[in-house]
Amino acid sequence: MLLLAGSACGGSRAETPGPDDNPVLVVVTNNYALAMEISVIGAGTTHRLGTVDPGTSGRFTVPPGMIGGGPLEFRANPPPRANERVQAQSGRILVAPGAIVDFVITPRLFNSTATLRP
Repeated sequence: MLLLAGSACGGSRAETPGPDDNPVLVVVTNNYALAMEISVIGAGTTHRLGTVDPGTSGRFTVPPGMIGGGPLEFRANPPPRANERVQAQSGRILVAPGAIVDFVITPRLFNSTATLRP
């Protein structure tokens, strides 16, 4: 009898997926002339996701603790050694678990965009 009750409780937990089960994926396309360091800002935290070389794409996962705490913003900066003081910003985006964000970094950084896939 206890075994049956224990398995019923365990099943309900698996039915409610959270951020760990459905991560937010960020697909970055870097069309800028330099490598770009990608960060996500949200819930009072900045987290470095990684680097994307020029002319390539990268895929990153947003830390689960940053999801659900309000909108996120994605930024791209050249590495400090490049001595460039420019950045691309996505603007604030409200994401839910399982979302996919396409962040396209353009040759003119102010034209860069981030969009949620439908």
